[in-house]
Amino acid sequence: MRCGPVFSSSSRGGAVGPYFFLSYARVDDKDAYVCQFYDDLCAQIVELAEGVLRAPASVGFRDNSSIRIGEHWSEQLERALGTCRAMVALYSPAYFRSEWCSREVSVMMRRANQYFARTQEGSSALIPVLWQPVDVPQEIDHIQYVTSGFGPWYADVGLQRILQREPAGDDYRNAVRLIARRVLEVVAHEELPVLDGIRLADERSSFQPRTEPTRPGSTVQFFVAAGTAETLPEARRDAPYYGRAGIDWNPYHPQQEYPLHQLAQRLVTAQGYGTAYREVRGGLTRQLNQAWQDDQVAILLVDAWSAPVDPYRRQLEQFDRTEHPATGVLVPCHPREEIDRGELWIGVTEVFERKSSRGMHDKQFQLRVCLGDFKTALGQMVSAAQNNLIRKRHAAVAPGGAGEGPAASRPILRGPSGGPSSRRPRPGGGAPTALPGSRPVNRPRWSGGHGPQEPRGDGGAGR
Repeated sequence: MRCGPVFSSSSRGGAVGPYFFLSYARVDDKDAYVCQFYDDLCAQIVELAEGVLRAPASVGFRDNSSIRIGEHWSEQLERALGTCRAMVALYSPAYFRSEWCSREVSVMMRRANQYFARTQEGSSALIPVLWQPVDVPQEIDHIQYVTSGFGPWYADVGLQRILQREPAGDDYRNAVRLIARRVLEVVAHEELPVLDGIRLADERSSFQPRTEPTRPGSTVQFFVAAGTAETLPEARRDAPYYGRAGIDWNPYHPQQEYPLHQLAQRLVTAQGYGTAYREVRGGLTRQLNQAWQDDQVAILLVDAWSAPVDPYRRQLEQFDRTEHPATGVLVPCHPREEIDRGELWIGVTEVFERKSSRGMHDKQFQLRVCLGDFKTALGQMVSAAQNNLIRKRHAAVAPGGAGEGPAASRPILRGPSGGPSSRRPRPGGGAPTALPGSRPVNRPRWSGGHGPQEPRGDGGAGR
């Protein structure tokens, strides 16, 4: 189901994109409330703009609905970021754990700074919405996000819970109307400079994505080793799985609409882990060693077609020859494209000769992972790598030197922190659960109303 108007450019003075860009953590979209809010906001803007502003077809941009099948994901999203008139940012704990969201905010702040340099006027184009209760990072807490016009519950429970409780209620409708008016005020009075050539992968973070560092492995860093539509062998260049950058790689197309690293980030972020990602370019061994020193889990997402060719082969072979206890390798498989290509998988096992020799029971090295097995495979991989980090920490403090002393019992992983947040209690007082087979977290209920629904599935990719 498509949510809201689709994206198409329309010109007016400065920016030529949609009225607003919706910035949100994809894990917050699992119950479709983000989609409903987006639709309601678009409809409210169209209603208020009638007779005041000429509303274009592209009222809003939301990546899960505004990018058509077949379009390059990163190119469309980055174009919308560089041309939108305003950004509506849905603040939540997951939002401030997301490096992706941090970079989106960075683009808008850069455009706002350029606007100030040109006009000597401050910009209100970044419009924060308290989606869930959260402590806002100090880097951006100067931007006002609480207002009495949003109703008495807003500051305590956030707009998502207000929507869940009473979608047609006055508190929610008034809040949507206020946000729509703020968007239209920005459209009417500000013309932010257009930024061309944005690459989110290279954008600096506007706030430090949060992790819960009380437990080793609280951050999972993904390394994407995949080619592009231009760099792959001739026979592979028309395949629909690649874009202009390696991070655009989507091996599960069309079952999944978005790049693999987003799906992976969503799955681990939903369990309370911090995430980061990068393309494999150069210095892979050094980067993995640094992740180990920083107590981070590292997961290599490797394209079977790209692994046997440079620039990836040399780096992956070097990785295979060394020990990286907290690093996993996951090589996806598209059943219709790859499962019966024996020569393809022979090439991959030649690159990972040492790890392939350990057999199929190594949870940190998994080949031919189809979409239906991806969540389980990733969960096992993260848990195994995190256990190795925990053993490293215990070994560092064990009496008698490294490797000596009593063996610690195998920990039962309940997420990266093993306990509630240090600044705000987790709903129900529980800790995040392990990825596969976890029990649902207890959730608070409204007095006289309904609590939030349980997740309906994993669909989509994660930011």
